[in-house]
Amino acid sequence: MKLAKIALAGSVALGLLPAVSGTAAAHPVKDKTLTDNRLYSAGPLPDTECRERRVKKADARSAKLYLNEVFACLTDAWTAELDQAGLKQSRVKLTYATKVPAKFCGAKWRKDDWAAYYCDASHTILIVLSKDLLEDPGDLYLFNLLAAKYGEHVQNRAGIYRAWVDLRYRSKAELAEQNRRYSLQADCFAGVSLRSVWKSLRRGREDWDDLLFYVRGWAGKNDGSRKSITYWANEGFKSGDPGACNTWSAPSSKVA
Repeated sequence: MKLAKIALAGSVALGLLPAVSGTAAAHPVKDKTLTDNRLYSAGPLPDTECRERRVKKADARSAKLYLNEVFACLTDAWTAELDQAGLKQSRVKLTYATKVPAKFCGAKWRKDDWAAYYCDASHTILIVLSKDLLEDPGDLYLFNLLAAKYGEHVQNRAGIYRAWVDLRYRSKAELAEQNRRYSLQADCFAGVSLRSVWKSLRRGREDWDDLLFYVRGWAGKNDGSRKSITYWANEGFKSGDPGACNTWSAPSSKVA
């Protein structure tokens, strides 16, 4: 989870009750923008044709060409979905850097912070095409990386981002669970995106399983366990429907 957003979420919680002692308990979310969003009833994303370009090792140019194509596919699919849900559209921008910037979206970055970032204020996705990322640039991994950030833009357009930031919490554990619900939903939306283009990619189940192996590496306190990431990514991919990505109504055990 992005540190700047965790800090922002924490800034609205001053003066709340202290953490409750004792065993861990469920932290239900009651905001209907999160639990009953109109996006969930819009239906599956339409099938979209998407062409994959070859990504060469240590070649930022080929990675950009690949991601630009993916970005166009994602925009086509999600524009239709947001229209179907009656949600306001907003142009999202894609930009690149070859090394970690000193600052982006109002946050200072450290060397190993993020390979990709969605800035809610400017509706901009930044992909850092670092040497490490391009050393073994699995094209489907790049697709999913961009799709997860595009999923955050969808959360923004659906009002989910603002509702998440405004959620109150009574303990660090509850805050971490809210952050996981947000992050896992973006992972699920990425799975939805991949399902919408999967036929045109002409890939098999083994490609999806290989991708899950790498995506599980994103596990963390604010991102979800390997098991939770696998579960929600699969939910999105199996259904192709944002309605399957309602992490906000799921029990705590599903967003651990």
